Amino acid sequence: MIKETCKVLSQKKVAPGHFVLTLESQKISKSAQPGQFVQILCADSMDPLLPRPFSFLDTDSKKFSVLYHVVGKGTQTLSKLKKGETLSVLGPCGNGFSYDPFSPRKQVSLIGGGVGIPPLYHFAKQLLRQKVRAKNIHIFQGARDKSLLLYEKEFKRLGVWVSVATDNGSRGDKGFVTDLFHEDLQHGGADKVQIFTCGPTAMMKAVLTLAQGYGIPCQVSVEVPMACGFGACLGCAVKVREEGCEPRFAIACTEGPVFLASELVWD
Repeated sequence: MIKETCKVLSQKKVAPGHFVLTLESQKISKSAQPGQFVQILCADSMDPLLPRPFSFLDTDSKKFSVLYHVVGKGTQTLSKLKKGETLSVLGPCGNGFSYDPFSPRKQVSLIGGGVGIPPLYHFAKQLLRQKVRAKNIHIFQGARDKSLLLYEKEFKRLGVWVSVATDNGSRGDKGFVTDLFHEDLQHGGADKVQIFTCGPTAMMKAVLTLAQGYGIPCQVSVEVPMACGFGACLGCAVKVREEGCEPRFAIACTEGPVFLASELVWD
């Protein structure tokens, strides 16, 4: 992990209450992997005191971006930053998604919603750089309303398959994105699929149920509060199980945030 003072390069509103913040970085962005995150101190003051965790949305050799939802004082402060201002950033933190290019399961299903979309977009771009065919990457994206479909157009520009579901039917299928994914599985080919998911807990639980039912390997990026980002505060513990052992608590910021779905114990 690297602590770096990063300059704001741009700030863009992409949906109601959602912004993409791009920061200049000479060190952090070079080693960032999809599913990892940064801890950003939202203000140069004691209020708010603690940094906030944000998944990488995109990176290159000189900058990285995060997509965030304004939900409290920290993100509200962040949303008011202007180009040229600076922030203290720690990262990359945690462990990200892993893809086996030699696996016979060549189809990649990315299932997400809300602020679970950024690591999936980052991962899709990495897969394309690794020469995974765009036609083998399928993003299933859900939202309450079409205005909250984050980065839908950007996914389409990558050339990957995009399937959309909204609760109110304002775009795509009406209903839950997991129902849309289930319909896709029912058409066959489950033995060729790998699943990667991030989003609301209820959605990820439904994805896990489908993965178990069809015997599909699944990686989950959990969304839990993270105060420090390096395992000192123990505030981001999640219950996991290991074969032959009693369930234990894993620290999401260091052992995760990406886990095998089969490891997680959903209470």
